Amino acid sequence: MADEQFDLAVIVVVASVRERIERLVHALQAQSMASRMEVIFADIAADGAPELQPVAGVATTVVRLPDSRDVGHARAEALRRARAPIVAYLEDHTVPSPGWAAAVVATMRDPQAGAAAYAFTNGSPDTWWYRSVFMVEYGSMAYPLPRTADGLMAANNVAYRREPLLALGDRLDALLEQDFFLQRAMGQDLRVVLAREAVLAHQTNAIVGELLRGHFEFGRFFAARRVQHEKWSLAKRLCAAPAVPLLVPLLRLGRMVRCLPGRSLWGTFLSALPAYALLYTCDALGEACGYLGGESVSPASLIWLELVAERARRP
Repeated sequence: MADEQFDLAVIVVVASVRERIERLVHALQAQSMASRMEVIFADIAADGAPELQPVAGVATTVVRLPDSRDVGHARAEALRRARAPIVAYLEDHTVPSPGWAAAVVATMRDPQAGAAAYAFTNGSPDTWWYRSVFMVEYGSMAYPLPRTADGLMAANNVAYRREPLLALGDRLDALLEQDFFLQRAMGQDLRVVLAREAVLAHQTNAIVGELLRGHFEFGRFFAARRVQHEKWSLAKRLCAAPAVPLLVPLLRLGRMVRCLPGRSLWGTFLSALPAYALLYTCDALGEACGYLGGESVSPASLIWLELVAERARRP
């Protein structure tokens, strides 16, 4: 049962680079409802890593999962330790605004809301390249959010009601590996709403080569897992693989354009078109390879790309 002491549980998966979470920790301390929050770190660093310290002024739990190579399992184990009725996942390279937690809780007071999608800003340096990469990765969810959540699927940084996720039982670990599969599995039972004032700054990869590699490898990983979750036949995989590099970049670009009306993002979007072409192509080529050859990248490599590789952040 939920603990009435807490309104929100914040879950963060942390690897060996402890400095990555310094800004996040300070931002959690500064939350307007810090006394009604609990923070749960899923610590997958190897034995011997410096011990994680509690977030001052916030109830903190550290779930030690040394050398884990399964992020879905880490996210699920942290969820199982949560006591609040709402769980909010954050990446270690994000910085929430002081009112972020309160906005998530206020949004989830809607009894029909099953999940809350945050609004994002660029947490990396204010240059053309980082603004463009931000638009590619989070433009559809950039602040201010679009008029409707229709067609949007939040990932990695998203809040859920705890009990419906626990009801998934043994399936939870695999589904939490990527939110796409969790949200697809819950289907019509999950209504994603927009937490318009839950603003989160996101930091992207500092090194271009690592960014490109990450988009390719995560595209390949996604496709391989989709084949497993949805039990695709060989014929379906062979048909999808050549179509993906041609169609997916255009479909994703079209989805982004549909999110733009009523927002002051047209100039940034147009200037970012070269980055869209580059990164969407990397995504699509990785996805095509995943449909053809399955998963080749190791879980350790994916964890390094997501939780260890350097992130560019503002001074």
